Amino acid sequence: MAFMSVKVAERIAAPAGQVWELIGAFNGLTKIMPGLITSSELNPGGTVRKLKIAGAKKALQERLLKYDTATMTQIYEIVDAPNTPVPFVNYTATIRVKATSARACTVEWSSRFEPKKTSNKQECQEMAEMVYGAGIEGTRKKLGVGTAKKKAAPKKRAAAKKAPAKKTAAKKSTAKKAVAKKAPAKKKAPAKKKAPAKKKAAKRG
Repeated sequence: MAFMSVKVAERIAAPAGQVWELIGAFNGLTKIMPGLITSSELNPGGTVRKLKIAGAKKALQERLLKYDTATMTQIYEIVDAPNTPVPFVNYTATIRVKATSARACTVEWSSRFEPKKTSNKQECQEMAEMVYGAGIEGTRKKLGVGTAKKKAAPKKRAAAKKAPAKKTAAKKSTAKKAVAKKAPAKKKAPAKKKAPAKKKAAKRG
């Protein structure tokens, strides 16, 4: 299969140096992913780690290719072997920590690999994103910082403002009806009294 790439980039509200000490440590995955990586052992030279993954019978070996504290960059690869507990081969990954301010930074975790013949692209992408996301979230928890809160949707606020206007209109309509009911009926004009008939002239005697 052809090579494919996966990248996860997230902000952490903590100084870049503190984040790098945790996520950049080649033998520190058990600290930030305790539920996923159950153990990590280094070889005598400190360049190959042997990882035990929760639920997997066989261990996974990864080799450190680059570790640069100045640029806060780590590059490593999976040591290919039969029946590795991952769905890809020819895997190389990079972790970078970039400061965005004195108290915040961005973590970029990316990789390039080939899916195994028995795997598909979606399966590989989902697993890689799950691992990187778990590592970043685990770093947040270790540092005691949370994710940014989402802002409320503006549409709901606009609807709430319009609601009182309808009630006001309804009140005005009700008031008009009440006034119409209370208005006194017009009194009929009194009937004009008929002028008394003129008395006949007295008969002459």
